[in-house]
Amino acid sequence: MFRIQLTALAVICGLAAGAAHGQGAAAPQKSVRFGWQAATPTSTFWIGFDQKTFEAQGLKLDLASFNDNAPELEAVVARQVDLAAVAPAPTLQAISFGAPLKIISAVEYSFTDQAGTHWSAVNLIARKDAGIQSLKDLVGKRVAVFGLSSNWYLALSDRLQEAGLDPKSVKFLSMPYPQMEGALVHNEVDAAVMTSIGAYHASQRVPVNVLMASDQITKIPIDMSQVIVGRADWLKDHEDEAVRFLMGMLVTRKFIEDDVTNDDGAKVKAITAKTLKYDEATNEAFYKLRVASAGKELYMLNSLDLPRQTFAAYGQMLVNAGQLRGKPAATPEQAIDTSYLRKAYARLGMKWDDSKEVSQ
Repeated sequence: MFRIQLTALAVICGLAAGAAHGQGAAAPQKSVRFGWQAATPTSTFWIGFDQKTFEAQGLKLDLASFNDNAPELEAVVARQVDLAAVAPAPTLQAISFGAPLKIISAVEYSFTDQAGTHWSAVNLIARKDAGIQSLKDLVGKRVAVFGLSSNWYLALSDRLQEAGLDPKSVKFLSMPYPQMEGALVHNEVDAAVMTSIGAYHASQRVPVNVLMASDQITKIPIDMSQVIVGRADWLKDHEDEAVRFLMGMLVTRKFIEDDVTNDDGAKVKAITAKTLKYDEATNEAFYKLRVASAGKELYMLNSLDLPRQTFAAYGQMLVNAGQLRGKPAATPEQAIDTSYLRKAYARLGMKWDDSKEVSQ
């Protein structure tokens, strides 16, 4: 785990002016210890940190990076970080076991837009020479996943069981996303559930078969690779910081959406090329595969809202996989609290559209 101090206080021209309804640059800075997964190319964070949208809300973020969901959740429970971006399935699992956590917003989504385009966070891919054409061909094969508590591992286990296959017949290997590409290329694994950009990059180095996209793995129409979570007592005692953090996320999302709509992502591409150090071809692919989805989900939900059906689906996955040891899954009502997100909307002067609410 490493820490990065973000100490500069700045106002984003034009965009941050819209946050005048919120804190503005004159507001006293408040510190928030934020856990994230720096190895995961989540544009909302990389762009927000670059554009200082959180500082514009009067926050100083102390970042702690993690390579798996379990230690990150443990850090939140142990008060080592205040807020964290974590996968929803392991978060729901922790809450089901009694962890005093609340999920307060989404980060980004996997979904199908009105034009029928699938926006996928990850893909299940396999080396062509591994002879894997379908799920049944995974038996006895080495498959890399981002942790054995990840959304994708649980969902893929469900798909295997549906196909009449024992998940234990597959050799699942836990590893960080950046490591998967090299492992696949050097034949250390036969298949991997990789980020969409990682899958693209691997396909440029070795012939692969794309077996499944995010929605095919999870069978969830509106999925989330990460959610924002905090201890319930910390959130209650630090409501202002939580709301400011979500304001920073909303402002960042609006910046991305506007750039995608008005300038084909020119500003965003420049930022991701710099921060993620992608070459031109990879950067363009990342934009087309993930970033360009920004705003296209808004026809069906409010930005950063938490789809109730997604948590119900993950709860069933946890039960099916035996991950709850006979306990019931936490209900969406027990796991989710969108009051902080609604307050962030109000302080930014944004309208919450009740007709598109998916969290209730």
